[in-house]
Amino acid sequence: MKGLLIKDFYCLKKQLINYVFIIVGVIVISIMFVLSYNFGNIHAGFAEMVDSGQNTEADIGQIARSSMLLFMLIPMACAADLSHLFTDDENASFYKVAAAFPVSPGKRVACRFIAGYLYIAIGVAVDLIMTIILSSLTDIISFGKFCGVIVTFSSCMLMYISMFILLVYFLGNGRITYANVIPLLIGAAVFALANFDKVKDFMTGVNDNALLELYDQVTAFMFQRSYILFIAAIIVSGAAYLAAVYIAGRKRGVA
Repeated sequence: MKGLLIKDFYCLKKQLINYVFIIVGVIVISIMFVLSYNFGNIHAGFAEMVDSGQNTEADIGQIARSSMLLFMLIPMACAADLSHLFTDDENASFYKVAAAFPVSPGKRVACRFIAGYLYIAIGVAVDLIMTIILSSLTDIISFGKFCGVIVTFSSCMLMYISMFILLVYFLGNGRITYANVIPLLIGAAVFALANFDKVKDFMTGVNDNALLELYDQVTAFMFQRSYILFIAAIIVSGAAYLAAVYIAGRKRGVA
């Protein structure tokens, strides 16, 4: 199993190098944003907007929080792309020799999931570093709320990667694009159903503030009830793993 994990990370080596550059860039830009928001040009621009009546201080705070949430999302989003892991195995015809290894299908599938989870763990570690730095520089978002955001984003990525791996086993390596898109469509559908009233009001124009109310509802959920999403992520990932093991056991030529 250890050898398979090492092989998987070699497949992701180029992507990991790019990931490091993205992480460094996001950390630097987020710190520069906070410093500029407190003391620099962004602070002056926002102050002018408040003085002219274009926006209130509450609106400015919401804009700043939204920007910081975006910075937190980027490391997690970059960790979600595992397609190279499967395409490289397909190009190398690894599935032809995988079945000959003294490793059960369950363990081979587990290596895929563990590789994805370790990738998410890197994103969590980066976000924690950003949380410590940013929460010490600003009071826009408290440390506790930052942690809630991390739990929310990591839970979403956990479900996405688990569903992606399951779909690759179900659909086959030749349909990785579908495996990438389907979890996003499912997530969007679940989100729309869970917030049906707000989405309907926004789409029909009944409530002009529906989108803003939905944003406030989502951020409140991230700050206060992210544990619910984490529990859901554990259930989804466990079910996806068991289903993937079943599929791998039924199919031949599966890495």
